[in-house]
Amino acid sequence: MTLAGLRRLVGTGARTFFTLPTLGGLSLQKQYRDSLVFPFSCEQVFQVVSDVDRYCEFVPMCVGSKVLRDSLRTDRVLSMKPETQRAEPISRRCVQAELVVGYPPFNERYTSNVELDHPWRIVATATPGGAMFKHMRTVWEFVEKRPKQGDAPVSPFILSTSSASTLVSFSIEFEFASLVHAHTASLVFDQMAKRNLAAYLGRCQQLYGK
Repeated sequence: MTLAGLRRLVGTGARTFFTLPTLGGLSLQKQYRDSLVFPFSCEQVFQVVSDVDRYCEFVPMCVGSKVLRDSLRTDRVLSMKPETQRAEPISRRCVQAELVVGYPPFNERYTSNVELDHPWRIVATATPGGAMFKHMRTVWEFVEKRPKQGDAPVSPFILSTSSASTLVSFSIEFEFASLVHAHTASLVFDQMAKRNLAAYLGRCQQLYGK
């Protein structure tokens, strides 16, 4: 089954693409938001999205991925627990990775700084000053949903080892560093963003499906 087919089976979620003001008829800035329910646990989905080293195996247009640095630090963040909406200390994993984006005729490298709040949020920001992006920020958020008695499965066609499902919200905003990159990559990046969640869903199915 294709990734597009996987996505159709579980529903399209909410998808929005914003193109910001243009320069010479070509936009340098874009924003995209999407959401989808995965028939996998929050932990399973988090592990797939956090596995930056393996992005080149399944993420659209990613032809190279390598973790350069991996560390832990303690931060205070707002708790996601409904009963305690207050700032609490957490151990936040911080990863710096080099990613290579391939689209004819270019292969472009950039460094991404990734903050991982296990197991509910991942934020990746491109290091400023790169050749491809003036800025880029990606946010993943995960909310697990435990089934109630009598609930129908998210999809009868995707077999999962998990009894839970997870609402996955994805957003990306970026600005190309130059008109050259905007001209050659704009359409490709639009397609990449639209295929992104389906690729991660396919990876979950590959790793955790029955």
